[in-house]
Amino acid sequence: MKNWKTIKSKVAYKCKYLKILDEDFITSDGKKHKYYILKRSDYYVVVIAKEGDCFYLIEQYRYTTKSKLLQVVAGAVEKKETLLQAAKKELKEEAGITAKKFRKLGWFYANYGCSNQKAHVFLAEDLKLGEQKPDEIEKAGGIKRKKLKISEVKKLIKSGKIKDLDTLSAFCLFMLKCK
Repeated sequence: MKNWKTIKSKVAYKCKYLKILDEDFITSDGKKHKYYILKRSDYYVVVIAKEGDCFYLIEQYRYTTKSKLLQVVAGAVEKKETLLQAAKKELKEEAGITAKKFRKLGWFYANYGCSNQKAHVFLAEDLKLGEQKPDEIEKAGGIKRKKLKISEVKKLIKSGKIKDLDTLSAFCLFMLKCK
């Protein structure tokens, strides 16, 4: 299959957190199309914190869904920060956890229908609990650390009570690579 060719690209919207590109392109059959692409950082991290037969998740209100969600730790990778440094930082900030062992489980496209952003998944073990240091929005969302048995997490996923893509994808990688 021949590559598609971009013929025009312009920024339709831009702010501190993201930009939206308005692009015209030609597919391999020669037809012209338009697409809007969400551009954020190229990647972010997702962290599964495991202690024995339990996981630590966080629960917080998410403005976009107007609901509280139970999820794994996830967050941005800042400039000049490695993926591992970002994973350690996010785990400490959101869950108040430090870990001696980190293992990269893989990555996935977060929302390939509108973005090329990748989520890199880490497993954190040999944990030490401390105080959470959430940012202003996370505080306002009532972020809480929750300890759940792996069997409980499986039930929550099976029943549809865990709805977060990062959490579902991360646990899929965990189940395939760690069991």
